[in-house]
Amino acid sequence: MKISVIILNYNVKYFTEASLLSVFKALQDDDVEIIVADNNSTDESKAYFQGRYAGVRFLWFEQNHGFGKAYNKAVAQAKGEYLLFLNPDTLVSDDILQAFKNFAETHKDFGVVGGKMIDGTGNFLPESKRGIPTPIVAFSKLIKLYKILNFKPFNSYYASHLHENKTGEVPVLTGALMFIKKQVFEAVGGFDEKFFMYGEDIDLSYRILQAGYQNYYLPTAKIIHFKGESSRKDAGYYRHFLETTFQFYRKHFRSFLPLEFLMKQFFKLWLKLRLKKSKIVVKNLDYQRFYFIGKTKNYDDLQSRFSSLKRINTPEDITDKPALLIFDTDTLDFSSIIGIMEQYKNQDIGFRFYFSAGKMLIGSDAKDALGKVVLLKN
Repeated sequence: MKISVIILNYNVKYFTEASLLSVFKALQDDDVEIIVADNNSTDESKAYFQGRYAGVRFLWFEQNHGFGKAYNKAVAQAKGEYLLFLNPDTLVSDDILQAFKNFAETHKDFGVVGGKMIDGTGNFLPESKRGIPTPIVAFSKLIKLYKILNFKPFNSYYASHLHENKTGEVPVLTGALMFIKKQVFEAVGGFDEKFFMYGEDIDLSYRILQAGYQNYYLPTAKIIHFKGESSRKDAGYYRHFLETTFQFYRKHFRSFLPLEFLMKQFFKLWLKLRLKKSKIVVKNLDYQRFYFIGKTKNYDDLQSRFSSLKRINTPEDITDKPALLIFDTDTLDFSSIIGIMEQYKNQDIGFRFYFSAGKMLIGSDAKDALGKVVLLKN
């Protein structure tokens, strides 16, 4: 077995199913196993997947173990030489497994490899490649100081030294997309289970660097990450972010408690003011027209739901904006879809993905808002 693809599900069964369907399209041989580990979901995920996808191994945990521990338990049963960790709210390009295989064959020193992530609007997610989040670096990111002070250490959180379309060395990769040799993962002790949800990917990346390996960013390995589905940027998110930053720092560096105390007090004041003055704004676009790229049968199925739906061959045929463009995932490969999204981003065009297997539309209009699922079953 060459690669074990591991997806962690927690109350997002439709996104997990969509992610699985995209992985299926990326399979080019039988040398890949797919594991879905469920953290005791309460949305009837187990019943939903019962009897489906015979080629997928489902692990049903009886409690929510958090991110790191659940992945460790899944890895213990994985048979692959390499591990590919995926968030459930991701869709992968068709050539992603081959891209990682080719990279592994030519870079024997690699520890973790990540890839290029775009959100549901086609925009690049800078967290695809990151630096070491010392308290100053993390704090600069939280209060957006790096946009004013565009030099080290303030601009180091997103590994800004490397262009989004260039392959290169970076310190930290995100847990939403991590490719790693199983032998390396086990040699460094896997994910630290003391990090329940945030920070475990940073900690793993750093420990792999300390073990003498190099981490890389590979932009040809592309995914769509709806992002907001797995972590909303509310007050709880910011508190967890700051606490895990200090947890990481205390573990690996000499902690300076007076500085930590002052930064926490400043953060509490900043968070109070931020939540008072602003809220997450979900962009509700007033779509003037609905367009579809795909085969006739799926177009006919969708026409009953979208009366103004128009079938087109290319986004160049879109005439009325704001417009919603629906991709037929039966017809189009995800590499082509990602290319279209990147080309037509920020042009008053929203994107949705139709999966005939689940009779559902999936998409997102903002990286920090929850992704959307529309079920079209009769």
